[in-house]
Amino acid sequence: MENTENKETILVIDDTPVNLEILVKMFQKNGYRVKAATSGQMGIRAAENDPPDIVLLDVTMPEMNGYEVCRKMKQTDLLKNIPVIFISALTETFDKVAAFESGGVDYITKPIQIEEALARVRTHLALRKYQHLLETKNKDLREAMTLLKETQGQLVNSEKMASLGVLTAGIAHEINNPISFIYSSSLGLSKNIRFFREIQKKYEEILYQMDGKNLKEIKQYKSDHDFSERLNELSLLTDNIIDGAKRISGIVQSLRLFARVDEADMKPINIPESIDSALLLLQHKISDRIKIIKEYKAIPPMACYPARISQVFMNILSNAIDAIESKTEGTGEDHIIIKTDVKTDKGSSYVTVEIRDSGSGVPEEIIKNVFDPFYTTKPVGKGLGLGLSISNNIIREHGGKIEINNNEEDGASFKIFLPVNS
Repeated sequence: MENTENKETILVIDDTPVNLEILVKMFQKNGYRVKAATSGQMGIRAAENDPPDIVLLDVTMPEMNGYEVCRKMKQTDLLKNIPVIFISALTETFDKVAAFESGGVDYITKPIQIEEALARVRTHLALRKYQHLLETKNKDLREAMTLLKETQGQLVNSEKMASLGVLTAGIAHEINNPISFIYSSSLGLSKNIRFFREIQKKYEEILYQMDGKNLKEIKQYKSDHDFSERLNELSLLTDNIIDGAKRISGIVQSLRLFARVDEADMKPINIPESIDSALLLLQHKISDRIKIIKEYKAIPPMACYPARISQVFMNILSNAIDAIESKTEGTGEDHIIIKTDVKTDKGSSYVTVEIRDSGSGVPEEIIKNVFDPFYTTKPVGKGLGLGLSISNNIIREHGGKIEINNNEEDGASFKIFLPVNS
């Protein structure tokens, strides 16, 4: 028996048996699987039971003409995408407009020319095949886009978590120092408090027997136990505790500003305050070797997504520090200059934040690539190459832009432009 599983199926609907026989034999001879129906209703049922790849439909039939059959097919999800070619005799009235409006894609006139009929059928079968392929590709593309968006979100979070990993080391270092201040100061304070309790007790014991000898004894006791120095130390220890507590509070506040999840809402923020928070969290990397020079000019509060803007400053400042550390030769005068200002360009006002470093600079041939995703010049394991790409997207999301240039002397300069809200 002939295998018809992989053959394309043609459904021919014609109420004239002679025409049906001619068409069936012609298409079978050319390798197609052919089904026949002698009325519109029979043709619709046959198509619903076993959807064909294409339908050849006679226009003039009793009870239901070809236009009505085509319209009914196009009203069902199962059959609406199947191409319909009308068949009409030259002696019959054939309304081309009605044929195309009902959903037909082409027409063949009787008497049928075999080569013409085959050519039209092959053309529309090929078009349907490509349509199927395009629909499949579009579906794959939609799924890929969905996956890409999910992956992009995961990568953004990964980059932020990488930044938080850097911060963790810094926070451990920064919090450890003030905690040490508080701990050691508390021990000293406790020791001094015990001393003052003892001296108070001593005063109480001898006050009732006050004479010259007793006063001399008190003075000697105070001298022997460094009374004045202890009083000064008590004030110093108290100041250390207060300072340490303030530093911890500042670090925790800066971390909260960086890590908060309020990205759905834009809020007016103080840009210099956001920069200072990033600097505080990066203090362990800056240490005493890099001088931070702040040149903040007055700028208005900016409506931003606070956590995202904080991430931009964190990424660019962290890169500036890495660029300085990667220099083969140090000058002993390494610095990062941070400037804020308001500029006007083509009638629009922008808040600008410029971050200049004395690092190794960016080779001119790769400047155009620095904002590309996954592009990095750092060694393997030192970064995903997403920091600047994400930062660029965040600033663009705010309607701004980032420019990068090499400085005349050394290092690179990143300049952020954020439109001033009217």
